[in-house]
Amino acid sequence: MWDEATGSAWSHLDGVALAGPLEGEQLRVLPLQTTTWEAWVAEHPGTTVPSIDTGRSYRRVSLGRAGISGTFRDTLDGIDPRLPENELVIGVLAGDGAAAFPIEAAAGAPMQGAVSGVPIVVLEDAGGIPSLAYHRALSDGRVLDFEHGPGAGSGEGIVDVQTGSRWSSAGLALEGELAGVQLTFVTSFLTEWYGWAAFHPETAIYDPDA
Repeated sequence: MWDEATGSAWSHLDGVALAGPLEGEQLRVLPLQTTTWEAWVAEHPGTTVPSIDTGRSYRRVSLGRAGISGTFRDTLDGIDPRLPENELVIGVLAGDGAAAFPIEAAAGAPMQGAVSGVPIVVLEDAGGIPSLAYHRALSDGRVLDFEHGPGAGSGEGIVDVQTGSRWSSAGLALEGELAGVQLTFVTSFLTEWYGWAAFHPETAIYDPDA
């Protein structure tokens, strides 16, 4: 990808300018969920939808579909065999470490642990699909643990063990003792394994049984 203002070419996975006047610049990573319309509107019923009638052409993208195009495959030194090449993962960068959290590993409890010493949790959308990673430590030093279940209020979903507060997929406490508290976003996004491992060959892989 390149920007129209300077013509600089950008890495699509980590937001670094690879060539051009802005070579070496790093874009700030913002939290952006990949989710379904049903799950999104369940959490945000007042959502509006922008028009795609912009004069540009758009195409459908099928994440997780088997196969890699020849164009992409030719840029890879190899395929990391630890996971299927198109397996969907939440890639997380924290401290000086990288970790992949396979979507299919989310069963029974939110995926959580530490990446390079940073305690994180991968929160889920209203449909139960893992979304983004957030720091589990609060400003007062408490480190939360998360589970599925009824909250301290009226709702069910993801709650923290320590207070029973219920949390949204955006890291916001919706009800309970911590209502209104916002967890800190940790650089993370949904991607396919082959790309994540190519950019971060040293990546760890979340193991729910570890």
